[in-house]
Amino acid sequence: MTEAEGWACVQRLFKVFDKKSTGRIDLDQLVDFVAEVRKMDVVYVDEAHIVQNLQEGNLEFITFLEFKKWSSGPASEPPDSLAPDIDPFGSKGGLPQRFADAKSFVHVAKVQHPCFTTAAHDIGIKRPNQVDMPVKWRGKEGDFTRDFEMKEPGKSTITVNNFVNRGLRTNKTFSKVHREFDIDW
Repeated sequence: MTEAEGWACVQRLFKVFDKKSTGRIDLDQLVDFVAEVRKMDVVYVDEAHIVQNLQEGNLEFITFLEFKKWSSGPASEPPDSLAPDIDPFGSKGGLPQRFADAKSFVHVAKVQHPCFTTAAHDIGIKRPNQVDMPVKWRGKEGDFTRDFEMKEPGKSTITVNNFVNRGLRTNKTFSKVHREFDIDW
């Protein structure tokens, strides 16, 4: 869809919101109108620039020509098109090699006993196609944590420290002196 076709579609939508056929809509209708235009995603709308112009002119209504002029904003380009494509989850890399090409995926099909067949085996025996591979990768580096490793003095190897629960204790505390001193919550 070209930009001119997009604006023609938005103009038809503007006429739908202009129920009295006055050629203008009020601010309450404008909010709903802009939401619908953004859903259609056929033209770029700079809401901040529209609001700024409405406040400067102290206007209560807006015409389609004003909307078209003000919606492009001062830069007349959407800021998203100027920014590089950044993953909102912080993943900097592309797809890992194992997902980039389906032919490089290592697939080992297990042999099943013919008397005990399952639907899961029928699905799992098929090699994945490129369509089955993920398009985006939001995984992290893939390194394991080293929080539980510790170097003990005198040993050349690294031992894994067992996890100790340091959370809230909820059991009854018994006194070593007398039963009357037991803390019972």
